[in-house]
Amino acid sequence: MQTTVGITCEAAASEIHMLNAMMAEVLPRYHSQMSVNKDISTGSSADRNRVANNDSDQGTSTAAKKQSGTGVKFNPSEVVEKVVRLGNNFYRIKAYVPCRNKQLFALESEKPLRGYDGVCPVCAKQHILLAESRGFYASVDSVFRALEKKLEEERLQGRKSIDRLDSVKENLPPLKSPILGQNKGIEGDSNSCYMDATIFCMFAYSNVFDSLLNVKTEKKSLTQLQKLLRENIVHVLRSNIGFVERDALYHLRTQLSEATGDSSFKDVEKDPTEFLRALEGLFNFAPLKTIAPDQPPNATASNITTNIMWEMFDPNPHNMLSTNIATIFLNSLSEIPAKLATIPPFLILVAPRHTRSQRSYRYIIPDRQIALDNKIVQLVCLKCQLTNHNSDRANDFYSCESCFARESPSLITPETDAKIVCYCSTCLSELHRDLGKELINHNARRIPVEQHKLNLFAVLCIEVAHYVAFVKCQKQQEQHEWLFFDSMSDRIHNEKNIPLVDRVPDFEKWIETAGKDNYFFLDLDDLRKQARPSSQKFTENDMRRLRLFRDGAFFFYENSSVNYQ
Repeated sequence: MQTTVGITCEAAASEIHMLNAMMAEVLPRYHSQMSVNKDISTGSSADRNRVANNDSDQGTSTAAKKQSGTGVKFNPSEVVEKVVRLGNNFYRIKAYVPCRNKQLFALESEKPLRGYDGVCPVCAKQHILLAESRGFYASVDSVFRALEKKLEEERLQGRKSIDRLDSVKENLPPLKSPILGQNKGIEGDSNSCYMDATIFCMFAYSNVFDSLLNVKTEKKSLTQLQKLLRENIVHVLRSNIGFVERDALYHLRTQLSEATGDSSFKDVEKDPTEFLRALEGLFNFAPLKTIAPDQPPNATASNITTNIMWEMFDPNPHNMLSTNIATIFLNSLSEIPAKLATIPPFLILVAPRHTRSQRSYRYIIPDRQIALDNKIVQLVCLKCQLTNHNSDRANDFYSCESCFARESPSLITPETDAKIVCYCSTCLSELHRDLGKELINHNARRIPVEQHKLNLFAVLCIEVAHYVAFVKCQKQQEQHEWLFFDSMSDRIHNEKNIPLVDRVPDFEKWIETAGKDNYFFLDLDDLRKQARPSSQKFTENDMRRLRLFRDGAFFFYENSSVNYQ
């Protein structure tokens, strides 16, 4: 069956000869009628041996890379022999022809038409042999836009409008009991798994990102995007419905593409870093602040770097088989070097990767808890600017709310930060020296950096091009359990994705064993080396162990002791 694509014709080039008055055809851009040159020149063809990997630029022609206005990155060789519809006639794409500084397609109509001579309008040569009175050239951009328009029309068929989606206006807290089974969580839709899994990690069982849902913004487009994320996705996920339909993600991606000016958000496979960076930029949401060691913040805080996540760097020079996240985090801070300028409400730690799915370490153990210390967090005396970089004075910092209220009311940090309001012992003594009886109202305490612990609550994993997640459901008090989420665990009729949320009872046992058993990862390697299909080599438990330790890419930590002020 032929694939037809609708395309809007553009004005003909200035040198087109007068067509017959009865002819209603409008010629595509780059077509012009010139004297036919029967010498066929050879133009460079697109790379037809495209490498199938996750780097969207590798194996892609110049024409494909230049597509700034399309959401789908086509390869010119992939559209050859497709049929394009212009008006009531059909035209077949015969070849990709880069000529000088123009990117063209050679097209051939299905029936003879006056004025079609098969000559390139750029060089006046006939690059390929086209049927007489049927050949002409169209711009690559025009054809690509037509392809995208066709795909968009196909995607819109059967879509629900936003007002028909499930909606929950009431602010709902994170779930306290697991939603389990098929058709629970978020339904995947056309390469959306990176976004499905990220949203599930951020919002299903944690509230550390909830300020994103309500942060004030002046732009109407952002308000609409925020409302869609809040009422049609997050609150629905947290409600007794427990299922977000794919059309909600479709509209979110559409609005995100409009808000960012990046149309590839609509349907192109992307990385969670791109989604998180988009949220960071649109809503100015970057609570992770770092600073160079032994450097106090300047008056404008221009020497503080802000981020929504920490993309770690660790080249693994000794080619170790495995390591843990806390070690990579500390190594990454030391390599820059940098320290945390505030005690963060959360940390998203991104494993060091060579490509989207290839990491520096074959296996990474996610620490269930990361304890902050003076090597990670920078303390600065508000009076003399002394820092805790000197190990001799590292534990010599104190907080005094009464002194801070009197001396430094202008230094209150943004609401998304945990305040590190402190004085060195020398400055605190000077502040308290002449207080007399008032000193009884001053409750000075040593800054207990080590008491701040970041707890793991989600791991986002990627294998080749598919994202899944492990997420902790925090029940009452210390009780919790770990769940596995896959927005595309199965398909019906090759068109509808079936999401799944399932229990992972051995999650913490795996982590504990991995840290102690020297053969833990060697056993997984032995399984992977067996010359059998994965479905025969691995039990479901083994596959999920692999997903966690081999494919873990984004590690989400929250600080439950943070005081949001």
